[in-house]
Amino acid sequence: MAKETFTGPLERVDVLILPAALQVYLVTSRHRSTEPKTQVGILTGQQDIAEYRAGYTVRTRSGVGVALVADWASIGSGLQGSSTTPFGTSDLWLKADYVPPGGRVGASFQLVASSWHRRAGGGVVDGWLQDRRDRILSVFLADREDGLGWRLTGTLAKAGLSHDTAVAPRTVSTAIVEVSRTWPTMTLAGTARFGAGGLPQQFEARAGWMPLSPITLSGEVRQSFYSLDRRGAQAYGMAGLALPLGFSARAEVAWRKDAQSAFMATRLVTQQVDVAGWLRLDHPRLMIEVGRGRRDPFAPFGFAAGVKTVDSMSATPLTEFLAVRASVNVVPGLTLSGWYFDPIVGGGDFEPPRHARVSATFYSKFWRVFKSGIFALRGEIAMESWSRSALGGLQAGAQRPLTGSSFVDGNIEMQLAGVTLFWNVQNFNIMRSSFVDGLSYPRSIQSYGARWFFTN
Repeated sequence: MAKETFTGPLERVDVLILPAALQVYLVTSRHRSTEPKTQVGILTGQQDIAEYRAGYTVRTRSGVGVALVADWASIGSGLQGSSTTPFGTSDLWLKADYVPPGGRVGASFQLVASSWHRRAGGGVVDGWLQDRRDRILSVFLADREDGLGWRLTGTLAKAGLSHDTAVAPRTVSTAIVEVSRTWPTMTLAGTARFGAGGLPQQFEARAGWMPLSPITLSGEVRQSFYSLDRRGAQAYGMAGLALPLGFSARAEVAWRKDAQSAFMATRLVTQQVDVAGWLRLDHPRLMIEVGRGRRDPFAPFGFAAGVKTVDSMSATPLTEFLAVRASVNVVPGLTLSGWYFDPIVGGGDFEPPRHARVSATFYSKFWRVFKSGIFALRGEIAMESWSRSALGGLQAGAQRPLTGSSFVDGNIEMQLAGVTLFWNVQNFNIMRSSFVDGLSYPRSIQSYGARWFFTN
């Protein structure tokens, strides 16, 4: 039972942090049962928080499926000088797919319509309005049902922005063809993307290989062609080695000479080479990973549009960092976890030294009482903290500070069959600092609600 969120019809969000790159995979759910399913969600709380969700999913025995999710959310004004101003959003997601029994061929069409509206407030945040429409058509053909063998995927996608107060209206589209071959110990994939309306043409190759049981190798290369005769290239490689007693090690290297934005006619960034090395210990009740890395200098773009306390960020010098991730199962049902990041050399804006997050999570299905497993309880308390830094962004060329802060959040969820009840509290230690200088942070904001999943 993951932490309750109403941020779109996503089953899972996978974030892979790599040197010089951040890969985000958005995974939507696919209803496999032929029994129709309905979902209803309600959220409310302080500061006029409100959210409503309705969804319906149906699938036939022949493999035809239809899913519809509609979501409305809003929040009222925050404290004076806060970046939290009245905000409203509405999302509509429609997906129709056909995957016959066997799963060797299939097609899907997705339509996403979203609207966001933020009002200006406190003289520190401008109003913002945007409407977006996305349409995605995808087909695939595979020669095996278990995921091995050849797979061919074709995708046509089109996205349009309108009524946007930050950027001019635009429509972009892309056609994607991907061919892959998977063996028990090796994967090869090639992808071609043909963009229009400002999106680049890209050709990408990926590979993963386990030549021996303790060795893992992977890598990818990409060539991009942008408007105004601009070109860019990237390459990434990783080597991992399993060691005795649950230890493992891996090394990563990334090289890039690429444009920072496909839509802004800027020169290519200075050639960068970023490296990182990690040592990990896996035990049935303990996981700890320690890494050390180095990033070449780079100059970031400006800050978020509409925030008036910070308008840009300074260039980041050569940076060396230390990172730690760990989790421990203290007793069955109780887990302590956390991470720590420290740019011990260099560092840039909003990258404070001694930045950490720790959490304690209790989760139990109470098997002895409810043998059917229909009841589950989850509770989490977490604290994120960072130290003081002089690198908090620029305003009219002047460097703004970053105040040391510690925020404590809490979450409780109870699941009974298809019903989940949840209660969240943010910043219940009433910390008066913030991450952005000049903007206050909401204090002890509570939200609570329920979500029902039931079959018809």
